[in-house]
Amino acid sequence: MSIIVRNFQKSVAFNLDKVKGDLKALRRILRVERFDVSVICVEDKDIRQMNKIYRATDEPTDVLSFPAHENLKPGRLPDPWSDLADLGDMFLGMGYIERDCTKHNADIDDVLPVIITHGLCHLIGYDHKTQEQWKMMHDRELQILEQFKKLTGQDLQPLTGRSDFLQAHHTDPQPHSQPTPA
Repeated sequence: MSIIVRNFQKSVAFNLDKVKGDLKALRRILRVERFDVSVICVEDKDIRQMNKIYRATDEPTDVLSFPAHENLKPGRLPDPWSDLADLGDMFLGMGYIERDCTKHNADIDDVLPVIITHGLCHLIGYDHKTQEQWKMMHDRELQILEQFKKLTGQDLQPLTGRSDFLQAHHTDPQPHSQPTPA
């Protein structure tokens, strides 16, 4: 099936052809080539508005994923021969990602496969609202990025493993005897 990658922003320079190639490789690793998926790169104002509408958070973010199929169990793919052979859509907040790259002295073209991996995991049912969910998603992202390294030579780490990600998403990978406030 098809992939759609669109750049609807002008403030951040990046290699669009590399994003397309990385997305193809990641789809192959996940064995989801039969499913449509789209990646749309947008300005901060656009991702902020979407984040406000869909997550009640009035600030920009790096990625928002909109699965085509609801209530998927993590890693369990929908029937590729169904009428809806679509994983869903990912929106990338390019300004947010660029600022994060500057903060961590990283190249945006090296970070985008990590962000896309994270978004794809959301499209196939993974989440990180609880410690157990976080662990499952982190482990899956790590597996995907290890396979990605074999294909591309890029040694990348999961987004879910960064301490600033954990703080920003109110996720705590450490077990507690009491519930952690959200």
